[in-house]
Amino acid sequence: MSTAAELHRPGRKRCEETREAILRAAYHLLEEGGMGKFTIEGVAARSGAAKTTIYRWWPTKGRLAAEAFLTSTATAAMVPETSSAIADLRAHMRLLASIFRSRVGYVIAGLIAEGHSDPETIEAYRVGIVERRTRITRTIIERGIAQGEFRPDLDVEAALDALYSPLYTGLLMGFNTLDDDYIDRLADTVLHGIGAAPRAG
Repeated sequence: MSTAAELHRPGRKRCEETREAILRAAYHLLEEGGMGKFTIEGVAARSGAAKTTIYRWWPTKGRLAAEAFLTSTATAAMVPETSSAIADLRAHMRLLASIFRSRVGYVIAGLIAEGHSDPETIEAYRVGIVERRTRITRTIIERGIAQGEFRPDLDVEAALDALYSPLYTGLLMGFNTLDDDYIDRLADTVLHGIGAAPRAG
């Protein structure tokens, strides 16, 4: 087990600083040129780290790109909790759509494309981003069921797919603009189907 002195020794600090510099440089390159122009050589030149050091920590450029993205966007798509699960779902969908419309969306699309040839890249994105967002939205829906906003027999996973899959389709295929009007119409269509039936009497 590491002691406090070992955790703060100069070598460990330099190692951590080098790792942070690599991740910062990697994310900046992703923002500038996406995966198409992302190279280990470019990250090495910008960070000042040796390519051998980078490859020791990240065997593929996809793994480096995914970790750099996850580190830099860890708090993205977080919305405050209100008393209405429906309002919170709408707010989360709008926020995610705005991210997909931005330069960050361009980076995400590149990571997903890279994942077709590098399974570790898509796995890192799935675990680091998709599963985290899914936990957030699943909690919102479960709260809505408990509060009587959604019907008690709701298939939560199917509802999540219906709400969020069109956003990824829009991001990757460009079938819609993912503007606020579309997001509101999508939410209205799905939420109408999962809403609780009016109580009698």
